[in-house]
Amino acid sequence: MADEDLENKEYSNEEDSAELVETEDELDEIEVDESDEVDELDEVVEEKIPEKGAYLIIGQGDFSTVMSNRGADDPGDNTLSAPQDICKYGDMLFISDSGNHRVLIWDQFPEENGEPSNVVLGQEDFADCLENRGLSTTLDEMTSGLGDENLDGFTISKAEEDTCSMPAGLCVIDGKLYVVDSGNHRVARWNGIPSDDGEPPTLVMGQDNLEENEANRQGLVGSGSLFFPAGIFSGDDQHVFVADKDNHRVLIWKKIPFSDGWNADISLGQIGMDERDANRGDFDNVQQDTLSFPTGVFYDVENDKVFVVDQGNNRVLIWNRLPRDTGQPADVVIGQKDFISRSPNMGKGEGRASNESMYFPRDIVVGKMGMFVSDSGNNRVLYWKEIPTENGQPADMVFGQTNFYDNRHNRNGQANASTLNDPYGMWLEEEENPDWIPPEENTLEKTQEEDTLDESSFEEDTGEGTEKDKVKEEVPEYLFKLFIADRGNSRVVVWNELPIILTEKDEDDQDYIEIEDDNLLIGDDDDYLEEEGEDGSPEELPSV
Repeated sequence: MADEDLENKEYSNEEDSAELVETEDELDEIEVDESDEVDELDEVVEEKIPEKGAYLIIGQGDFSTVMSNRGADDPGDNTLSAPQDICKYGDMLFISDSGNHRVLIWDQFPEENGEPSNVVLGQEDFADCLENRGLSTTLDEMTSGLGDENLDGFTISKAEEDTCSMPAGLCVIDGKLYVVDSGNHRVARWNGIPSDDGEPPTLVMGQDNLEENEANRQGLVGSGSLFFPAGIFSGDDQHVFVADKDNHRVLIWKKIPFSDGWNADISLGQIGMDERDANRGDFDNVQQDTLSFPTGVFYDVENDKVFVVDQGNNRVLIWNRLPRDTGQPADVVIGQKDFISRSPNMGKGEGRASNESMYFPRDIVVGKMGMFVSDSGNNRVLYWKEIPTENGQPADMVFGQTNFYDNRHNRNGQANASTLNDPYGMWLEEEENPDWIPPEENTLEKTQEEDTLDESSFEEDTGEGTEKDKVKEEVPEYLFKLFIADRGNSRVVVWNELPIILTEKDEDDQDYIEIEDDNLLIGDDDDYLEEEGEDGSPEELPSV
């Protein structure tokens, strides 16, 4: 019996050993599965937060479509072709549809993508798109004033009181609509807000009447002439600012004009009203008081500051007080390190953008939440949280690109809600957020909240605060809508959230190579082997 018990015991031990081996194998499998779960968890944690982009699109049916007039031969009431500017007045929306030589009006603000407009100006109906409705004339039928007999018989587009040629800037001043009719070298004004298709304006600036459209009123530069004007703004329903682009100046009317051809009072960028040369005649000699192809102007009434987009000099100029005299110099320059520089992207070239540089900026808007500049050559909009006070002050955020250093249109790919292609005019609408909590009050509430937490709460704390705290920290001070005329994509996009805040790490993604020591060789480590000297230490490499 003892032998049988011993055999049974040995057999039982063998079974236990086999079960133990099987258990260890199962544990190994479990450990592998847990490892896989950890890897999957890590992948989830590393997943990037979705990028914030525009929430509404006008002129296209979706964010990936970029064709002019949605690919059709003729425009419609919901299409755009190279739009240049946007303006809002109450619930009404206005867009200068430059490629179709018209202005579109929405009676109510669009709530869905691609909503149709209600009124068209510059054309008889929504299907027309010819410059000045196809009318033309020859210079020998008009007094050209250019002094060039070779231009006799040269055919040009002829304006009428209800036609448009490449409309640009828009503004509602004292309840009246102003349209910069750029190709006709004039600014047209309606007595109110037009309600009928093709309704003619009632007053013109830059010409003697609404049927003339020669540059500088028969070639004579003066205080009441214009040459391809671009931007317009008021801010106080009293002053009128016009960026007179090809005369390289900004004109200021101290009072709203009362009749056709009303003369301006102040000229910025020139020393006199009869001057029109870029940078005052020396193209490369840019100064604190010169301009080259200015395209945008903004007047911040609350701070009494004037902003001018000096496109040809790749910069923005700021006057800290409303200018009182012709030729008055600016106080601050942005986009360049000083007032005497003008090269694209601060001299780095067309393909080397940064948070300090600009390349063919187009427009500017300023509000309580900061300053926005459409940097068209870099296919982006730059944002400063506060109005810059120092020359060359870098921007804080960027719209249209993932970092400050890329500048390709639509990020060199397909358009989407976060990309831009040659952005032009902008409009900023903002209001105070009723849910916003001042930082000092927010900190106090968080402190009181933390004092009431028990030990178990501290054990569960992740170091990021409670969900309630997170919500408080993410509430912005202002609610806003930023309208951007995305000209190259034939659309207008509307943003209501700021993009992700950038960090200095984004600069590491650049294509160029930074060399800390000029004596170091450029290349991979495998390109050379260190040779040992007699004492076994690496022998110094010869300098380059």
